[in-house]
Amino acid sequence: MTADKKLKSIIRERQKKTGESYTTARANVIRARVDVLGLTDDLSRTEQQKKIEAIVLKVNHRSVRVRIPSEDVSATLRTSNASEVVPGHVVTLAVKKRWSWRGHYYASGAIEDPRINVAALGLTPLPLRVFETASDLRSVYEPFRRPDPYAPLWRKLTAKPRASFEMDGIAWGAFPDDSDFDDNPVVNAAELAETGDVEGARDLLGDLLLRDLRCIDAHAHLGNLEFDRWPERARIHYEIGIRIGELSLPPDFDGVLLWGHIFNRPFLRCLYNYGLCLWRLGRFDEAQMVFERILSLNPNDNQGARFCWEDVRKGRSWEQIDRRKDAASGERSGYLN
Repeated sequence: MTADKKLKSIIRERQKKTGESYTTARANVIRARVDVLGLTDDLSRTEQQKKIEAIVLKVNHRSVRVRIPSEDVSATLRTSNASEVVPGHVVTLAVKKRWSWRGHYYASGAIEDPRINVAALGLTPLPLRVFETASDLRSVYEPFRRPDPYAPLWRKLTAKPRASFEMDGIAWGAFPDDSDFDDNPVVNAAELAETGDVEGARDLLGDLLLRDLRCIDAHAHLGNLEFDRWPERARIHYEIGIRIGELSLPPDFDGVLLWGHIFNRPFLRCLYNYGLCLWRLGRFDEAQMVFERILSLNPNDNQGARFCWEDVRKGRSWEQIDRRKDAASGERSGYLN
């Protein structure tokens, strides 16, 4: 038996006798080895600094709430580099110390290698509502005509009827066990942000994702809070929201997710603002593909993605458009949706 397996066996034997959690029993076994065998603290430190894979659920200033899949537990990690991650990141934890207090688990250490890997989150895809009849968009919406640059693409996207879908209410923040549909936490967070309480908004959105990482609108609005000063961080929020939404879409999805169905809006918001981030970061080809995808999903374009599509297609920089809007309005106004 290897040393690692022997240690685990000792820990589980202690669990059977004391009823302690695995984490608490492990800490006590290691402490006993130090005391009884006369080992140095280096052993305890080595044992506790093993790397652990975890999923970020909520981010605070000096700590993150994580789920550790291998142990099926959630814990609060106190760390100095919490600002490097966002909810939905998969990370490696370099843990220095672990403890429990009144049934809650805590740790201290560092976060390493934050990455987007939605498959590792273990999420159940949100169901899609399928509408019985295909949408003939040309018969429903007023067509775009020349000289509008979008007109040729509109004709292509609406050439034939396409099946229409709506995402689940959880994407929008409508949870099945909530009694008041109108009391939407994401809307409440947006209102807090508008009044200047950005931290209050961030905390409320974080609580939503702690409840369910599939609340796509929370990812979108967290991105909005970062967009002006930190577009790269905002981009990550939006991309995680997109990847979680894509879990619900079948391969080669060719349907529409119309803006008129409100539970589709979080996914479309993430896509649109993700495209803005790519544009702002100078990634024109990628931004154009994102805006074309939005137009394919919602050809009537309630968000105005066609204007962004035309700008990036023509190679106009974010700064050029921003200066033009400043001159026209006298103040900076963003595209943010």
